[in-house]
Amino acid sequence: MFHRFSTWWRALSVVLLCLATMAWPTAARAGTTPSFTLLHQDAVARVTTNGTSHFALTLSTSPQSASSRARVTIYPRVIDRSQLAPIVAGTGTTQKALGTTSTFALKCAANGTYKFTVRLYSRRPGSLGRSCAPAPRLHVPCPASRCDGVYPIRIEVTTDGATSTQWSLLAIQSTTVEQPLRVGLVETMDPSSWLHAKRSIAVLHLLAHHPSSAITLSADYRTLDTVARSGLENNLFHAALLKALVSPLHEAVNAPPANIDFGGLAVHGFGDEVHHQLSLSADLLKSLTGSGVESAVLLNGTPSLQSLRALKRAGVRDVVLPEADLTVPPSTTLNWGAPFHVAGVAGLSALSSDGPLSTLFTDTSIGAGRRAALTLGTLAFLHFEAPDAAATRTVVIVGPISRASVAFMKDVFNGFASNPFITLATLTTSFSPSLVATNGAPGTRSLVDPLVSTPWSSHNITSLSDLVVEVNSYAPALRSTNLGNDLTVAMEASEITGNQSARQSAINAAANALRSQLSDFSVDPSTITLAGSGSSIPITLTNHASYTVIAHVHLLTDQITFPKGDVVPVSLDAPTKSVRIATSGHSGSSLTLQVIVTTPNNRLVLARAAIQVRIAGTSFVGYLLTIASLLVLAYWWLRTYRKRPKGRHAR
Repeated sequence: MFHRFSTWWRALSVVLLCLATMAWPTAARAGTTPSFTLLHQDAVARVTTNGTSHFALTLSTSPQSASSRARVTIYPRVIDRSQLAPIVAGTGTTQKALGTTSTFALKCAANGTYKFTVRLYSRRPGSLGRSCAPAPRLHVPCPASRCDGVYPIRIEVTTDGATSTQWSLLAIQSTTVEQPLRVGLVETMDPSSWLHAKRSIAVLHLLAHHPSSAITLSADYRTLDTVARSGLENNLFHAALLKALVSPLHEAVNAPPANIDFGGLAVHGFGDEVHHQLSLSADLLKSLTGSGVESAVLLNGTPSLQSLRALKRAGVRDVVLPEADLTVPPSTTLNWGAPFHVAGVAGLSALSSDGPLSTLFTDTSIGAGRRAALTLGTLAFLHFEAPDAAATRTVVIVGPISRASVAFMKDVFNGFASNPFITLATLTTSFSPSLVATNGAPGTRSLVDPLVSTPWSSHNITSLSDLVVEVNSYAPALRSTNLGNDLTVAMEASEITGNQSARQSAINAAANALRSQLSDFSVDPSTITLAGSGSSIPITLTNHASYTVIAHVHLLTDQITFPKGDVVPVSLDAPTKSVRIATSGHSGSSLTLQVIVTTPNNRLVLARAAIQVRIAGTSFVGYLLTIASLLVLAYWWLRTYRKRPKGRHAR
């Protein structure tokens, strides 16, 4: 009985093992949810005279080893911008489809990707050439000469019985484009670009390879200061930035940090700092690349009317504002695309960035290929909102360079090159005064919250005033170091909006950075003894910093005269520096010499010391002792000479 039971269990184990082995591949496949990625999609399909057109797609599927089938469906053209949001979100449209392809197999994979071309037709399908890749046909029921518009498309891929879907946009052109939409593309280089330095460097190299594509880079002094420092990655970033700005179509604009309180600076007597906020980025960019900045200033955050007025007084004529700063975001209306004046700030022209497009452009949760197709499709739709506009219209897209991958930017640039509805343009050309209030756009727009700047405490004002004097004195005195820029950037970045406590903390941080440098300098206070009139005083200066500083040594006393002056320039280029200073006209036998080391403009003290100086004096007793010593020496010599035996040489 026992043997029968054992044999039964053995047989059951074999059966279970066989079932597990047969089911294993299916279980392994089940661990991976079938999906696909849209790597590329042509943004535009051009209709021929016989009513046919086409567009290409490139997909990758997962798992790659499984066979997949696909289908493409097209829906009625978009007539309102609100219809774009669900397409971008991936939920699609509820409208009835215009046409769909048959389900076709994805084949002829190359490097794990599938390429195929969808053939569109409005009357009858065209003939197909022989090709390994599929060429599905898609009917679009519209007259060949009136198919212009942007259409939602749905791409379905079925792998192992599971279907995944992605939505995109396709622009169809059937007539000539008279007035393409201008697109001002601004790639910002704020500190986040340094956090993702490798990606930013790669994108800058890509920009260098597209010299005929107009593009704007924003110059933020915090990032430029980091790039100017020594280091391998800094050098790579510097080289890439240099190449990216070679093309005359690649311009740079000032982009100060978003939280700078220009209004508060102007109100509290720091008008020069408003200028410095703008000139610092320009100076750093010039020293790094030899390129200047254009007149427009890119503003982020929520500037107050007070801040905009301060910028206007500083010479700023054109600004780019986030559309969220305006009471009516232009993208929610049909009256956008023209420069305008800001209510309450005379003489200042502005353009607003397009909020939804800027968000889409930087949404890395959307795959690069699909995001590029959605971006280009949205821009084409904006052209169709007013295809026959009398004057050119401009849409501004602002996005950090750190979030623009090379794959995405390649698709965008290629899409612009082949897209008749849109064209890249520099910001400078879009601020022409002749464009203000064109195409029915308002000539003036209002800020959503035109508040004045936040209050400053008296401590904010006095401490910042001291810091400005000290940094502007110390930075020019430095040689062979980027520290001067570091300290200047820290000072400028402390001039922020917010409450008084936060502002004071930022000012204190910048002041402490300076104080830590000043602690490296000292004067040796050891007592000095002068032998007499005409002797030189040796002053020993110590520099524990790793860089050279140009300084002035001030000598303060009324008991010694310094023939060459009591202020001596010196270069502190070694850990220990000895300075010998000629003296004359001593009075007294002991004195206190005040030694003060300052910057060349004499407004910042680097070190100071009070040195005791003893003067070796002479007296009548001293003269008598000296004469007596000489007489004794002469007497001894005379006696020695007389005692010499005569005739020594004769012997």
